[in-house]
Amino acid sequence: MDHADYTIEDFLTDDRFVNYCLRTDDADVAYWEGVLSRHPELTVLAGEAKALILLMSVKVGEEEKRAELDRLQVAMNVAPAPRRGASVYTLTRQAKRWLAVAATLLFVGSAYLFFTRDSVVDRAITFALEQERPETVVQTATGERRHFTLPDGSTALLNGSSQLRMADDFNGVHRVVWLEGDAYFDVSENAEKPFIVRTASTMTTALGTSFRVTNYTDRRQPHVMLTSGKVQVDHIVAGKSMASTILHPGQMTNIIAGQPLAVQPFDQGEITAWLARRLVFQGADFAEIKDKLYDAYGVSLVADGDVAETVAFTGQFADRPLQEVLDAIAFSNRLHVTADGNRLYMEP
Repeated sequence: MDHADYTIEDFLTDDRFVNYCLRTDDADVAYWEGVLSRHPELTVLAGEAKALILLMSVKVGEEEKRAELDRLQVAMNVAPAPRRGASVYTLTRQAKRWLAVAATLLFVGSAYLFFTRDSVVDRAITFALEQERPETVVQTATGERRHFTLPDGSTALLNGSSQLRMADDFNGVHRVVWLEGDAYFDVSENAEKPFIVRTASTMTTALGTSFRVTNYTDRRQPHVMLTSGKVQVDHIVAGKSMASTILHPGQMTNIIAGQPLAVQPFDQGEITAWLARRLVFQGADFAEIKDKLYDAYGVSLVADGDVAETVAFTGQFADRPLQEVLDAIAFSNRLHVTADGNRLYMEP
């Protein structure tokens, strides 16, 4: 069966997936990590199946667990008996008993995980809202990018003019970082310690996922873009959450003061290009050049009206230094660029 068509029953009866969940076979772990990376749409369903498998592994022994999984597989594959045009499944008493047990386990397990996770997340969010801003751990200069690995194994790619703050006890009880600027996070999974990114206006909460958070001071509206997993985004005003929404892969939200958090799709190719710092200009005008430089390097390009109207550029760059890009644009337009902090002035 194509993995893209998997149902929760398929996950539960797949021996290799069970081994992946229980970490009993390195080859099966690698195999399913590859499958889930190729099919991110299965993340939520696979997570639910994994939760049930882990719950069952605590309730019963290995032999009984496999026997029950076999019974479930038999029950799911019973041949249909036609009656008045409809398909009816005839189950044995044993199969019906197993399905009842499975349904009960699923309900109890889901409820347990729901309330436990909510409790864990609520405590983490409360802590993050009350935590004082810690000291800066790493920062980037204008146009610089830097990779940083946190103590829990999570990674952050900081864009230009960004700061990442983290308390000394990070990963002790909670995992909270503070961001000023723009960064892409790849979070190590830990259901007991939600990973939270605080900014001046947002709080993004995740268990294990990849996402980009942008929150430069006094610049374009903050936003969060999710590439894998699931995150909760809160709009923070005066240290309190004023609105909250959930993002799924391929979704983003912009933070606009006084407005609800609207969720919208985005092309994940944008993140791929951003990570590679790939810039493509095809007869680009000043506004397009300004937007792309801001997104890729975290800088603001400024020009008066007369100059801005004449600027145009065609060219491509792949992970090139900011100065090299500026030199090419300025040279082709017979202009000069001077810097004042993060603001770049394009002048005759």
